[in-house]
Amino acid sequence: MDRLKIQAKKREKVGKEYTKKIRRQGLVPGIIYKKGYTQPLELKESELIHILHQAHSENVVVEIEISDNGNKEVKTAIIKDVVHDPLKGKITHIDFQEVSLEEVVRVKVPIEIRGEPVGVKVDGGLLEHLLWELEVECKAGEIPEKVVVDVSNLKIGEAITVSDLNLPSGVKPVDSPDQVIVHVLAPKVEVVEEVAVEEEVTAEPEVIREKKEEKESESEEGQ
Repeated sequence: MDRLKIQAKKREKVGKEYTKKIRRQGLVPGIIYKKGYTQPLELKESELIHILHQAHSENVVVEIEISDNGNKEVKTAIIKDVVHDPLKGKITHIDFQEVSLEEVVRVKVPIEIRGEPVGVKVDGGLLEHLLWELEVECKAGEIPEKVVVDVSNLKIGEAITVSDLNLPSGVKPVDSPDQVIVHVLAPKVEVVEEVAVEEEVTAEPEVIREKKEEKESESEEGQ
């Protein structure tokens, strides 16, 4: 995948007061780290928003040009964490992990569903999407932007699991091979309960029937 580029400046100070100050200037505090090394940075929020919009996920490889008192150094890194203000939505902090392009890393890659299953289009089934990101291991320079899953041939009762994926060479899934990504469910059938209506039987009251029988008996005697 193409690597994104961004400029950064070595942060002169650390602490809450200094980070509040640079945020008011449209800058975002951040760090770049690797084993045994951490460097505080400050970056333009507008540039960060731009590269994040270009990326399909936050796990992307970027080239960071770091300025330090007139000196410049380019480092290759993966965006590991982006913190947003929960109310304003602004980026408040970003972490980069410095990597070699040949280094094997573990990252999560977004899953993109394509097509309309035959079980939905023809038979009225329901497509359920269960796994939205796939965790993989691969070289930092070979991280796929996304994993595309074609569901066009899925019938009712069928599923696509991690083991069914056709991943690029060198990209190995970390998730269980049996993990279901998508499946097609049978359509829901509404059960209409029939209310049995009992036939109304009109019975003569016992007293009325007895009187009727007495009259019939008297009539026969009179004859």
